[in-house]
Amino acid sequence: MAKLAVALSGGVDSAVAAWLLCQQGHEVLGLSLSLGQGRDEAPAAGAEVARQLGVPHRVVAAGDEFGQEVVLPSLQAYAQGITPNPCARCNARVKFPLLWRAARELGCQGLATGHYARIVADARGRRLAEAGDQAKSQAYFLARLAPELLGHLLFPLGSLGKPQVRQLAGQAGLAAAQRPDSQDACFLPPGGWDELMAAHGLLRPGPLEDQDGQVLASHEGIHRFTIGQRRGLGVALGRPAYVLALDGERAAVRVGPPEGLYSSGLWGRSPRWFAPPEQGASLRVRVRYAHRGVDCQVQKEGERLLVKFQEPQRAVAPGQLAVFSHHEHILGSAWITMAIH
Repeated sequence: MAKLAVALSGGVDSAVAAWLLCQQGHEVLGLSLSLGQGRDEAPAAGAEVARQLGVPHRVVAAGDEFGQEVVLPSLQAYAQGITPNPCARCNARVKFPLLWRAARELGCQGLATGHYARIVADARGRRLAEAGDQAKSQAYFLARLAPELLGHLLFPLGSLGKPQVRQLAGQAGLAAAQRPDSQDACFLPPGGWDELMAAHGLLRPGPLEDQDGQVLASHEGIHRFTIGQRRGLGVALGRPAYVLALDGERAAVRVGPPEGLYSSGLWGRSPRWFAPPEQGASLRVRVRYAHRGVDCQVQKEGERLLVKFQEPQRAVAPGQLAVFSHHEHILGSAWITMAIH
C-alpha cells in the first residue's frame, strides 16, 4: 500500500475517490486548493470530508497562480471575443502542478482526483484515456496536463458512473452524497462574468451586425457571446439567428443563419502531445467538451496545426480546446485559433 494524496473539493466525486483509496488500505492525505476568489469552498468542504474519513488534511494556497494563470487570461480572452476554457487551463497550469508539488513535499507517492478519466498502460508507458462511462468522461479537460505527470496520477472513479458514485457515497455515509454538482466556474462572484469583467475594466460594448456588416443593434459586452449562441441576442430577424463570428478589435458580434456556423477544419496553436501522431495521420478530434468528435487529418505547419475534418462541424470557437484521440486514448491537444469556413 502507498501514501497517496487526494484532491478534496468537498464534492461527492473527490469524497468517494478518497473513500475508495481508504478502503483499499492506502494511507490517504487530503489536499484542498484555496483559490482566493469566488466562493472558495474547497478548503472547508474538503476538511469536512477528511474529518469524516479520519484522514489528515492540508490546504494548498493557489490564489496568486490562479489569478495570473487562469482568471486574468480568461477575462482578457473574453474581452477580445475569444471563448476561453478555464478548467482545462487550470488543470494544467495550477491545480495538478501545485497539488502534486505539495503531495511530494508531504511524502506521497501519487496524487488522486475525482475526475472521470483513466490512466492506461501500453508499450509507450502510461496514457490518458476516456472514462468507462464516456458520457461522463472528463479526460477532455485533462488533455493539457504535462505528460510526465501521468505516471503519478490515479483516477479511482475511472470505471464508475455518476449514479454508482452517489450510491457508494450514500452507503459510506458521506455527507457529500447529496451535494449538487457545481454548474458555474468556481471563481465567479455572485454577479457572474458581468461583475468580474466590470471589476477589471474589461466590459466592451459594441455593434451587433448581420452577415453583410449592417448594424442591427448594440450589445453591452462581447464577453456575453460565443460562436453558435442563439439565445440572448437581443434582436429579432424573423428567422433563427446565431452568433457566427466575434470581432475582438471592434467588439462586434456578427449573427446570421445556422448555415454560416459550419467549418471544414481549424487552425490550432501550442500543441501538446502525450503520443505524437505521424504527419497526416487520421485521428478523431473534439472541439469542445460536449462535442461527440469527428474524424480528421492533422498536419503540422510550422508551429501550428492544420486540422481537416472528415465532414463539416458546427460552431468551432477560437479559444476552445481541440482534443485528439485514437479510440479511447487521448493523444494530445491544441488551442483553437481559427475555424476554416
